[in-house]
Amino acid sequence: MSSHPWRREHSEAPAGHATTAILAYDVGGTSLRAAIYVPGAPGVPGAPGRAGGIVRAIEAPTPNHLLYPNESADQIRARLFAAIRALAAELLGSASPGAVSAALPGPIDRSGRVLGCPTIWGDRDRSPFPIRQALAELFPGARLCVLNDVTAAGYRYLAEHGPDLCVVTVSSGIGHKVFIGGEPALGPSARGGEIGHLRVDHSAEAPPCDCGGHGHLASVASGRGVLRRARREAAAGTAAARASRLWPAIAADPSALDNPLLVRAFHEGDAWACGLIDDAARELGRMLAFIHLGVGTERFVIVGGLAMALGEGYRQRLVRAARETAWDRGNDWDSGVVLGVVEDAAGLVGAGRYAEAVLAGRLS
Repeated sequence: MSSHPWRREHSEAPAGHATTAILAYDVGGTSLRAAIYVPGAPGVPGAPGRAGGIVRAIEAPTPNHLLYPNESADQIRARLFAAIRALAAELLGSASPGAVSAALPGPIDRSGRVLGCPTIWGDRDRSPFPIRQALAELFPGARLCVLNDVTAAGYRYLAEHGPDLCVVTVSSGIGHKVFIGGEPALGPSARGGEIGHLRVDHSAEAPPCDCGGHGHLASVASGRGVLRRARREAAAGTAAARASRLWPAIAADPSALDNPLLVRAFHEGDAWACGLIDDAARELGRMLAFIHLGVGTERFVIVGGLAMALGEGYRQRLVRAARETAWDRGNDWDSGVVLGVVEDAAGLVGAGRYAEAVLAGRLS
């Protein structure tokens, strides 16, 4: 059991309750997932090495600033908590959960506040939000665990890949968590793991990020970032966009373009789609090299909706960019950069496993 201040996220739960079913949430920028996690139940497919797993999972769209562009952060959060409560009712009926573990897309400090949540409420409120307190009001009497969503994914993959790894998610945004000795390295203020908000484009035309900044890695390499660039180029009628097989479907309305269309075109070898993904993967691959040289991490697990949909071709692009960027001291990038399991339950499983360990007293 560890309480190292560089590695702690927030939990509030006494030991000795490892057999309690856990209501787990994976709150993403696009999708909100909830599940019943039962310690000791069979794990999900592709999750070897540990008992415990999801016995039922459901999902709904996440209320976010893109869906509700005219609403305040408080209004969006009210919608989010209503959706969280609705999923609980669907899973549990009128029963109240004994334990709740929620994974959210933002850094969580030791007092249970989310320090920022750009993919959900954007930059409309930059002050820390007391997410643990809000969940306590929503689920009175429940034992609570709150953690970052990428940290949760890390707990899902530790048994499979060992205690020292870096999990990177490429979905609505981009985030990462470095695990050392089986625990996430977060820093004294829990700000670690936010490569998505490192500026990589310093030009005057740098694209906006959900957080309110410009030129951040997420703004050029995440699912939303790639799609925004593609729509801009389609609206401008660039030569590459006009030569794409997608052009007939999007020429009149660039907003008709979405990530599934881009992913399909990528797999079909469309030059425009491949070029967009090349540029995005190059920036993220360089970031993997930076993490490797800065921390020494050799195992990178790539997860998230966009990354998993793009698959092996995307992984190879990351490997090439990392290898070309890093000082060559013999690191095997091809075996060190791996894709996660093609499933949507990684965050749920990880949130459940984290809470299971906290309730059993193995983590604090």
